[in-house]
Order: sequence, then structure tokens, then C-alpha cells
Amino acid sequence: MIDNKIPILYSFRRCPYAMRTRIFLLLSNIKVEIREVKLSSKPKEMIDISKKGTVPVMLLPNQKVIDESIEIMDWALDLSDPLDINYKNKIHEKETKEVLKIFEGEFKHHLDRYKYFSRYNNENRLNNKEEHRNIALENLKIIENKLNKNYPWIFGKKISYLDIAILPFVRQYRIADINWFDNNMDLINVSKWLQEFLEWDVFIDSMKKYKLWGPSDSPTYFGNQVE
Repeated sequence: MIDNKIPILYSFRRCPYAMRTRIFLLLSNIKVEIREVKLSSKPKEMIDISKKGTVPVMLLPNQKVIDESIEIMDWALDLSDPLDINYKNKIHEKETKEVLKIFEGEFKHHLDRYKYFSRYNNENRLNNKEEHRNIALENLKIIENKLNKNYPWIFGKKISYLDIAILPFVRQYRIADINWFDNNMDLINVSKWLQEFLEWDVFIDSMKKYKLWGPSDSPTYFGNQVE
């Protein structure tokens, strides 16, 4: 039976936007019904509430739909913020917005063409995927210079809004060529930063695998409030 008091989250495990959304839900101790979808075969129920056809999509108990990851992240923190991430985010608000704009814009643009170069052959702007990799690498140098070797995260000892918002994209960047990233990419601070994220228990919890959702399935729940 569906619990009409619990939000419904349409998600895809490997999507960086859905990934950061799930992390914020965990940090905010918010329980949701999670519906894992296949992006090549999106369920009608998701399309009916969000014509964008991308994840994440959240349906709130009051029938409001939120289909932007940043908006869901902010909604979660406004509801519950036990780690005071919002407070720390306001201290670094200008810097966070500037870096986030770069990573959601230029970095993501070149990340997609680095990881899936053959899909973008008709653009004919750059000759090979390595050119896209190298432009994205220039963006990563911004983070390299912000990181302090004595601290794991961008702004110090504790993970920040900015860390969580962009690390899922950096994870994808590494996956595009793991051997190159681990052995030839010379941004030492960035490498340690990403590894810290990959070993973080909250990230690991956020990556739990779920079977694809179907309309006849019983609800599957996600979040720290799950008993």
C-alpha cells in the first residue's frame, strides 16, 4: 500500500543529479518511496508528472512536483538540516554559486563529450574526447587550488553543499578513463578529495541498488528514517 504521507522519488542510481539528491535526503533524515527507473524506458507515471523526462523527480504528499535536483536538495535542507549545511553554505554562498555554475555548465558539457564522444560526433567542434577531457581538467584545477592538503573537503574538515553538489560529476569524469585519472592525472588534491567521497559512508549508502520499479510493485523506501 502506498503511504500518501511520504514523498515519491523517481531516481536512476548512476545519474549524478539523482545521486546528489539521494545524499541530501540521507543527510536530512528524510524518508521517501524510491522508484528506480530505466532512462531508456521511462515509466508513464513519471512522465505524467514531469514532461522533462529526466531524473530526479519528486512528488510531494501535497502533489507538488519538484524535478530539479538543486531544488530537491534545498527543499530537503529547509526541512531538516542536522549538520548545519545551510548555515555553512551561506558563509561561502558567492563562491559556491560561482563554482557550481562552472561545473553544471562548462564542466558537464565537456564531461558528457569526453565520456560519450561518439554521441556528439555531429558537432565536429573538437577532434577527440581527450580535448574535452583537457578542457574539463582546467575546471578541476579550480578545485585543486581551493583544496588544502590538510583537510578533506573544499572548505575544511566538514563536507559542504558544494562538495556534494559537484563530486558526482567528478566521479563520472574519473569513470570515463579510470586508468588515466588514477595514474596520469596530476591533480593530487582532487584525487584525494574524490577518494574521500567514494569512501564516505553516506555516499556508499546512497548507492544502494534497487530493482527497476513497476506500477504493481509494493513500495520500496529509502532514507535514514527507514526502520
